[in-house]
Amino acid sequence: MYRIPPAPLVQGVFASALLLTNTLVSALAAPSSVDAGGPLARLGTYAQSPKTLALIAAAIFVVAGIWLAIRRRKGLLLALVGVALLAATALGVREFRQRYPHQAVFNLERLGDSAAVLLGTDMRLSRYQPESLLVVEREKRERAAYPAIDVHFHLESLDSSIMPERLVQAMDAAGIAQVVNLGGTPGDFERFASTFTARYPDRFIMFVKPDFGAALKRRDGVAEQVKWVERAAAMGARGIKVSKSLGMGQRDSDGRIAPVDDPRLDPIWAKAGELGMPVLIHTSDTPAFFKAADGRNERYEEIISSPEWSRYGKPPSHEELLAQRDHVIARHPETIFIGAHMGMSEDNLAEVAARLDRYPNYYVDMAAVAHALGRQPVTARRFFIKYQDRILFSTDGGYGLVNQEPGWTPERLFRSYIEFLETANEYVEYPMWGAHSQGRWRIYGLSLPDEVLEKVYVRNAERIIPTAAAVAERLAGAAAEPAP
Repeated sequence: MYRIPPAPLVQGVFASALLLTNTLVSALAAPSSVDAGGPLARLGTYAQSPKTLALIAAAIFVVAGIWLAIRRRKGLLLALVGVALLAATALGVREFRQRYPHQAVFNLERLGDSAAVLLGTDMRLSRYQPESLLVVEREKRERAAYPAIDVHFHLESLDSSIMPERLVQAMDAAGIAQVVNLGGTPGDFERFASTFTARYPDRFIMFVKPDFGAALKRRDGVAEQVKWVERAAAMGARGIKVSKSLGMGQRDSDGRIAPVDDPRLDPIWAKAGELGMPVLIHTSDTPAFFKAADGRNERYEEIISSPEWSRYGKPPSHEELLAQRDHVIARHPETIFIGAHMGMSEDNLAEVAARLDRYPNYYVDMAAVAHALGRQPVTARRFFIKYQDRILFSTDGGYGLVNQEPGWTPERLFRSYIEFLETANEYVEYPMWGAHSQGRWRIYGLSLPDEVLEKVYVRNAERIIPTAAAVAERLAGAAAEPAP
């Protein structure tokens, strides 16, 4: 007859369950990021996720529970059940916090807010959509005053229903002569070159996008990306695009986040200068994303709808990122850099001005920042007039555009920027209003002089973006030079 194992075995199983449970609860209570140095990092050798650990713990609980039941150790069995409930609660709390990172279920103030909504003395912020009673004249603008070049456009984010001919139709209707496509990764570059550019070679300018992750992780990664820039240049690329992931997310072979000014990347910036290709660089995020998502954050709704965009408490800081970019600009005076989105200082034009004064090889675009510029129309107008030779027209078109109204069509997007630059219209919706939530305010037009409009729309871009032939000539010259 089978003999029940002695009590020490049961105690050993129970002790193992308690030990694993304690480890699991500690991991769940600690920061979930390995970089944060929490207990979860130490559990990586045992399981790929806390959920896996939970399953292992559950199996041990079941085994231990069966033995305790057989041994009729009710006290220990109840204790085991209590520990299991504690572990399940910890896992549930962790999952809840990950899904709703800004929740405050146990916050008495929030509970009071909920009661106020139920009593009708308050309402959800998302339901507050007031209709303005302001009655003012609004001047219409169908086409840009000059054949504009949109230097910041994303064909890779464009809805697949918007074909090349549809986009060109919208460009013709709004007076947009050309757009610069920034989706220049391998594969995407060739795809757009063979579709949009092949059909309309005079309407689309291609920028190449290096893979900085590959550059920093592979032994010869930087050299490979320099070669990719050269191959793209041979296929017609006329500039380089850098995404904000550089400095905030791209890791090197040691798993560390590489700074924007990582000296290992210098050959890429040098190659851009050698070929005369400007570098359109997006560094950091709007400063509001680095602040807590609470009632004092004016971009609260945007962060709540996309919590992964929050940079609160995550290094490096906004100031550190911009300083890293400044180091790159200073180290490569022969390379032209274009700070995307007003250099991510759209709410502090004095800061943008200081950088333009400091670095003659630095320019800025105005993509996706009309919401910020348009609420400071007096300051913004003075800024545009003073730095009229250093600002480039751009819309950040692509994501969110649709084929037909009432949504944001390409025509509507272009015209919203044209209205902002050319008229003195008051209290109007900023571009992509409703599709992108960038603040609960409306904007005012700048009514810029014609000579400023001509430079911002077209002349500045023509001056700093080389022709494909000019890039090819420099490429051929670099290839003819003997290797050092």
